[in-house]
Amino acid sequence: MASPKQTLSFLHFTIILTTLTSFVLALVLPESLPSELQALDIFTELATDPVSMSSVATDFGNLSTSVPAAVFYPSSPKDIAKLIHFSYTSTKPFTVSPRGVGHSINGQMFAPDGIIVNMLSLGHGHYDSSTIVTEGPFPYADAGGEQHWIDVLNATLKHGLMPRIFTDYLYATVGGTLSNAGIGGQAFRQGPQISNVYELDVITGTGEIVTCSRDREPDLFYGALGGLGQFGVITRARIALEPAKKMARWVRLIYTDVKLFTSDQEKLISIEKSSSGFDYVEGQVILSEAQVPGIKSSFFSDSDIEKITRLAAQNQGPIYLLEGAAYYDDITATIVDGNVKSLLEQLNYESGFAFSWDVPLVDFLDRVHYEETVLRSLGLWLVPHPWLNLFVPQSKILDFDSRIFKGILKENKAAGLILIYPLNRRKWDDNMSVAIPTEEIFYAVSFLWSAVANDLDILQNENNQVLSICEDYKLRCKEYLPHYTNPADWQKHFGKKWSKFVARKQKFDPKALLSPGQQIFRQLQLS
Repeated sequence: MASPKQTLSFLHFTIILTTLTSFVLALVLPESLPSELQALDIFTELATDPVSMSSVATDFGNLSTSVPAAVFYPSSPKDIAKLIHFSYTSTKPFTVSPRGVGHSINGQMFAPDGIIVNMLSLGHGHYDSSTIVTEGPFPYADAGGEQHWIDVLNATLKHGLMPRIFTDYLYATVGGTLSNAGIGGQAFRQGPQISNVYELDVITGTGEIVTCSRDREPDLFYGALGGLGQFGVITRARIALEPAKKMARWVRLIYTDVKLFTSDQEKLISIEKSSSGFDYVEGQVILSEAQVPGIKSSFFSDSDIEKITRLAAQNQGPIYLLEGAAYYDDITATIVDGNVKSLLEQLNYESGFAFSWDVPLVDFLDRVHYEETVLRSLGLWLVPHPWLNLFVPQSKILDFDSRIFKGILKENKAAGLILIYPLNRRKWDDNMSVAIPTEEIFYAVSFLWSAVANDLDILQNENNQVLSICEDYKLRCKEYLPHYTNPADWQKHFGKKWSKFVARKQKFDPKALLSPGQQIFRQLQLS
């Protein structure tokens, strides 16, 4: 029998051996990467160990897997620039893809045989706090591309300020949402997040760190915003701020008539002044009574859910939930009752189906995180999520409703939400890369499925049917967070913007090193 001293020595040896093994594993260079990487001082920030590799092998969608050659843990933006510049000048270039929280759905952050940059690693270096400037007429926050929006919110609230618009999920990163557009319930008034940025720091595909704005290097500025990571890695964003409110009057209204529902949504987004209208407008489609419990969250009581379920059963078709919020503080608290009452008197929801709740504004903005914690506790956050996000022109939304919600999805009882809410096109800047419908009002429609019943194939087939109907009946829909696998589809997606998109790629990432998981420029050969 081993003595305690021998046992302790064996444990020490095991720990040392494990540490050395992990260190060696982290430094083993795959054949797809040039051996000259080992001479760089950033080489120690690369890892190929199983834990690192598995952490980036899939994304939130859980629909596909791809293992990179290595994972990079930078301590500063200069490290990222050095890595990309090395690849650009190497005789054996490799692809590079930034990853925040991996909230993509179809592997858009993958880099097969390339390097994934763990952007969250920046938070452990010197780039881990927001700079808030409150002087002057245009207050702003300088936030790192790796920062979560919830952290930006908390930092700005200390100054009585907050960003103008949020996505529904605040634990996405600044660089991630700005690379797409960043939409949410405030976008009808403020535009998407990309319309509320003054300045960016971007690392291009040549490894150059460029500060850009509408007046300084505007081609890169406009290209990177909504550019799907094709022109550079966003490492800093100067975000527009506005005075923060303390509370939200959160209102939910139930409709059975889609015409009344969409008409009321469009009425609400036409009100310019926040003092007389809602600050937030969204909506949901509930396909049948079987899906009513999915909307409960912390808002509805059990009796509310029973009441809505009975209405859905009687309707024998979709019902619609209009969601609005009016923000207020101590000064405006005395008028919020009258304003909301006046708004509701103008709307055509089902009598007796108006529900409201006053909540702290932070709790309202961060409401999806609460749902996430519940799903995680039930083990449902890690199931496949075959999401489909579309922009639907206003003139086609009733046709869309008839063919999709009342058509192919009529019998759908899947877990998840269907979001639907209108946006004002004039709040978007057409110079930016993102592709949207041409009509002045268009709808964001999101199918946020969770394949909890081993129904992934069914849900993906329904998504494909939705896309086919949009194509066959010329509904002129645009995918948001798009996923295509060939250049022809991408060209069709961007339409008139395609030639400019290609020109920007050739200018800022001529070797197509960045974000290969989007599969936009597969035809470009690395040289």
